[in-house]
Amino acid sequence: MTGAELFVQCLAAQGVEWVSALCGNGLNDVLAACHAAGIRVIDTRNEQTAGYMAESWGRLSGRVGVCLASSGVAHVNALAGVVNACFDGAPMLLVTGAGPRRTAGKGHFQDLEHVPLAAPVCKFAQVLDDVDRIPELVHRAFATALSGRPGPVHLTFPMDVQQAAAVAAPMPKAVAACGPLPSPALVTRAVDLLAAAQRPVLIAGSGVYYAGAETAVAEFAAAYAVPVMVPIWDRGCVPGPCPEFMGVTGAASGDPRLLPDADLLLLVGAELDYRVGYGLPNPHCRTLRIHVDPARLARGRTDLDILADPGAALRALDEAAAARALTGYEPWLAIAQQRRDEFVAAVRASATRPGEQLHALDIVDALAAEVPDDAVLIVDGGNIGQWFHQTLGRGRYPGRWLTCGASGVVGFGLGGAMAARAGFPRQPVVLLSGDGSATFTIGDLERAVHQELPFVMIVADDQRWGIVESGQVPRYGAALSSHLGPIDFAGLAESLKAMGTRVGTAAQLCEALRQGMAQRTPVVIHVPICGGMPTAAT
Repeated sequence: MTGAELFVQCLAAQGVEWVSALCGNGLNDVLAACHAAGIRVIDTRNEQTAGYMAESWGRLSGRVGVCLASSGVAHVNALAGVVNACFDGAPMLLVTGAGPRRTAGKGHFQDLEHVPLAAPVCKFAQVLDDVDRIPELVHRAFATALSGRPGPVHLTFPMDVQQAAAVAAPMPKAVAACGPLPSPALVTRAVDLLAAAQRPVLIAGSGVYYAGAETAVAEFAAAYAVPVMVPIWDRGCVPGPCPEFMGVTGAASGDPRLLPDADLLLLVGAELDYRVGYGLPNPHCRTLRIHVDPARLARGRTDLDILADPGAALRALDEAAAARALTGYEPWLAIAQQRRDEFVAAVRASATRPGEQLHALDIVDALAAEVPDDAVLIVDGGNIGQWFHQTLGRGRYPGRWLTCGASGVVGFGLGGAMAARAGFPRQPVVLLSGDGSATFTIGDLERAVHQELPFVMIVADDQRWGIVESGQVPRYGAALSSHLGPIDFAGLAESLKAMGTRVGTAAQLCEALRQGMAQRTPVVIHVPICGGMPTAAT
């Protein structure tokens, strides 16, 4: 057995069924070992796609997505996915090949220190420098990626260690560790804050999703009639209809007027960032923060921080509030629901359709009408993402809807769709992309075709970076480098061996979407739309 074969044996012991990769220097032995062990290798034309596949699988499944990259600039390209995982708190492992240890630093091919580049955005980064330590370090990488606030990890794997003789070793499977239980004293103080509040808002961040605390949030919100919002681009944690869900906050296109009037923010697994007014959305608001990561609690100032698993903390808070006979906030919830409905109505009314041209709202309405509840829905784009969140993303926001994440990246969507299809082979997969986002890694559409990873890709084409232009024009009076030229996306898809179609009416779009989800190959639906950003009084 070689080091590469032992390494792949360790991946299999962790439950890894497929890896994303782009072949190159330092990877051949690992790729051969994967094929021999029955671990599927999904190859790409761009390391960014491979990185996005791994981090998207981490975000969709809560399991560690694995990306293999060759050395040098390939490592840098794959780091795009690692950075996204870092922002979102998603578990993934980047494995980078490297030249032999004996010539490291002497100028061998693609000689680069990978670990220092990865370390700032990883929870753990190390060189596999000893074949005997492979089981230990792989287990440590997986355990670290899953513990506390999940996140990315990295291992550099030199060629001579891959080829060294190794001895098989037992390999325990790393599992996500439960977060700490909340301090009873802090729970009492939290109930004091709730008792003093009249207009609380619960902000459910990605930490709720990764902790599996969706039910705890829904039950707490229902028990006390507390409005719930999710920071835009965070993981969805509202799987079913929820009267208390008010949509997203922090969107460039605005949100219902709740935070400016709130007197208590309950940040549960959420970041204290611009999307929540850095925890002080108005001078009269107090902030209670619950997070599993002590490093996150060190960021910014709140009135009370509780280090705990989000679900355990909410259940403890519910019990303590019930023991105090705390009443609900029904009058405030009724006001919030009215403001939410008025906001959504104003957003929809802001859509202008010159002539007969389709609009982003027509795409969102087609998704609502045609895409089944069990589908994986991926949204990749700024402007189209705003329309999606402000309209379809109301009433529910399940974790199987995958957006760019807190980084705000565009261009991850093809990798995300390929990962979704690989991980969920029997569920429909639909990718909604802007025209700018679509072109980042469009060549990997051919790889999806070749490797039988079907999905429907809707390209909303307004020939511009819409979300950027919407900020430029009011300030500068003109668009600045934000217009794009025309692309025949249907023809481009056909050239890459996918199916392509162009639609011009809402009926054609719905029919193309229905037919596309039944195909066994990727389908690109080109939808030329008029531009425009959602607007509404907030």
